[in-house]
Parts: sequence; C-alpha cells; structure tokens
Amino acid sequence: MVKDKEKRLFERIDLRNLNGSVEIKESTKTINILNVSEEGMCISGAEIPVGTVIRLDIDAPENQQNISLYCKSMWASKSNPPNRKTGLLLLNTNKILFKKDLVSFEKLIESARK
Repeated sequence: MVKDKEKRLFERIDLRNLNGSVEIKESTKTINILNVSEEGMCISGAEIPVGTVIRLDIDAPENQQNISLYCKSMWASKSNPPNRKTGLLLLNTNKILFKKDLVSFEKLIESARK
C-alpha cells in the first residue's frame, strides 16, 4: 500500500491547551487549536463549512494580547462538534495592517517548537 505524500509546505507543530474562538455568522464559538504551521492551523470544536471566511481569536498567554487572524476553512472532518476538525488557511495577507497579530502568531509557533 502506497502512503499519500505530505502536501504541506510548512512543518505542523502540535499544541496542547491552546484555546480561542471563531466568529462565524454573527456568533462566536469556542475552539481548541490542535496544531499550527506558518500558513494555517487545525482546530476542533466548531462546525465551519468549507470555504467560509472566519475571524479567529487565539487566547494569548499571560501578559500578552489575544491574536486575531482571518482564515478560510479549507477542509473539515465528518465528525460532529466538538470532535469535528477543521483546517484553516491564514488570509492576513496585508503584512502592514496585521503586523502585530502576525508577529505574535510567529512567536507562538516558535515557542511551540521548543
């Protein structure tokens, strides 16, 4: 049996106990961030249709501000919430407007690598 080749360009980093929320269709849902990479992340806990653009707020560690990012749902597992997993692609392409949040997200990735 041939295994599928990994399609990701960036390393996935598993996380533990990192929570946040997503704003979708004028409601907010609590989520758990399972892993991150430089271009996106995998979350669980909310039903987000594929192709939906959402705002994600990541609960920051003490003495830091929350990280707010815009993402697009690229895939979703067939499980029902809270076990449903969703793959998100970062959409914050405006590096100037979202600089603070992107820098904080990069620091989060670096600290998780250690």
